[in-house]
Amino acid sequence: MAFLPEAAVPEDYGPFVAFRNRLGFLPNLFRAQTLLPRAIEAEAGIAECVLFGDKALSRMTKESVILTIAGANATPYCLAAHRHVLLAAGRKEADLDRMVTDVHRAALPANETQLLDFCRRLAVHPRSIGSQDIQELRDSGFSDEAILEAIQTTALGQFLCTLATGVGAEPDFETGPVPDRGNGRKELQRPLGGKPNGGPGPYLRYVERTERDFPPFAFFRESFGFVPNIFRAQTLSPDVVEAEARVVDTVLLSEDVLRRVQKEYVLLAISAANLNTYCVAVHCEMLRGLGIPEETSDQIALDHHLASLSEADTALLDFALKLATKPTEYGAADVALLRGLGFSDTQVLEAVVMTSLTQFLNTLQMGLGTIPDMEPRLVFDSPRHQAGTESPPADEDTELVARSQAGDVAAFEELVLRHVGRIYRTVVRIVGKNDAEDEVQNAFLKAFEHIKEFRGGSRFSTWLTRIAINEALSRHRKSMKEETLEEDRLVDEEQPFRPRHLHRWAEDPELAYSRQETRELVDRALMNLPTKYRLPVLLRDVEELSSAEAASVLGLPLATMKTQLLRGRMMLREALAPHFSRQDRGIA
Repeated sequence: MAFLPEAAVPEDYGPFVAFRNRLGFLPNLFRAQTLLPRAIEAEAGIAECVLFGDKALSRMTKESVILTIAGANATPYCLAAHRHVLLAAGRKEADLDRMVTDVHRAALPANETQLLDFCRRLAVHPRSIGSQDIQELRDSGFSDEAILEAIQTTALGQFLCTLATGVGAEPDFETGPVPDRGNGRKELQRPLGGKPNGGPGPYLRYVERTERDFPPFAFFRESFGFVPNIFRAQTLSPDVVEAEARVVDTVLLSEDVLRRVQKEYVLLAISAANLNTYCVAVHCEMLRGLGIPEETSDQIALDHHLASLSEADTALLDFALKLATKPTEYGAADVALLRGLGFSDTQVLEAVVMTSLTQFLNTLQMGLGTIPDMEPRLVFDSPRHQAGTESPPADEDTELVARSQAGDVAAFEELVLRHVGRIYRTVVRIVGKNDAEDEVQNAFLKAFEHIKEFRGGSRFSTWLTRIAINEALSRHRKSMKEETLEEDRLVDEEQPFRPRHLHRWAEDPELAYSRQETRELVDRALMNLPTKYRLPVLLRDVEELSSAEAASVLGLPLATMKTQLLRGRMMLREALAPHFSRQDRGIA
């Protein structure tokens, strides 16, 4: 049963007439979206340009691509619909069943098998795709126009599978075999990890167009201030770019259901979960243009639960991420949860459409290999993403975290024992000894409550430290009513810190303190630093986190963290210099 109610639509509704003419039936997938007609119209436009008709690829080849993608995603609705179309075109049922489970066993020409394998890997393991794959398709006789159509069709398949799952569409026909989603995702011809094979993108040739002679580019420039490279790379299919511009206009830029900023949050959070540097960079920039601080955008990408969003917006991102990354666990209860927080059925539907659109755009970008339009603040060059370009070491907590997520309380207690000392040292330097124990307990309690939401985007210790600092800063703000990180970020960064005293560091035997006294002196000086400078020094120089980890914990761009670290070190040096420098003494 569909998760959302239908609205009355006249029999002569244009998109429905077009679907009946093209397919011979009206798919339930589109009936289930009648609360949002503009979405149906945008989807019909994309389907018309990408799927229907014979261009560089035949219609049946593209139907085979989507059936293959439906098999990889184990999506019953799309399996049934596209299997029906191929059966009606004369394909053998046994061959279609083999295509769904293992395309290499289907009775297909070698080059079509190669193309379908490419599309399946793009859908399942997009980070394994690179320029070498494109060249191999060229060597097998596929033109750049045909390869572009294959990428666009794969993206459409991802869109339709996500959409069908999100609305709970009832299959129009008997589904046939539905593979286990995990088994359907095992085949991978190239190793994962590191950079894509071959050179940098874009992988396909494209036609240079100007905003003056190509209206979609003028639209993008007017809407965003620039023309995203993901659209420039598709100019071999100008009709598809025009249809994508209509989708962006009618789905993303509209404000009548969900707010634009909420939809950008969805795009950002899912792109980060997909480790898509390009899309994260674009949508961080979009949010900056909407007045959202860079720190908030970065935090949404790293872990939206720690981004100070409203309860409703946090739940919205939980919903979208579950649909995008764990579709087999998604169901009516997730829709009911959003309703319970005040979301209307139309808002839930638009959240589903936005999630589907994000999957479409992410798949396109990975297949095209487009380079970021602006310098990304978060770079995903390995299966673990991080702020900046420094790669974190392997996480020694991985096994314990996995066991904790499975409900093993003893494993979480072991994590507590492993990290409690360092977390206490961090917290005590923010709130002092009187409140430190309470805040450490609060931090571990919050980590336990949210352990299942930890996605491995950073080391567990980094994620835990971020929670502890947020808890401690919350107590600090309430009790001391002093400067906060947010207030500090408003300070003019262009005014440099100028030390009044710069001394050579050297231990003076006459003035040297005992080791314990020295530690206490440093602690007092550190506690006297403004919060925004104290925390980078604490994380880098006391807790010895990498620069990338410290930036991630603080929710700051790497460059900003390094600037604040430098100033904090200079201020600390000035405070301690009188105690650890030789004083010139006159000689009689």
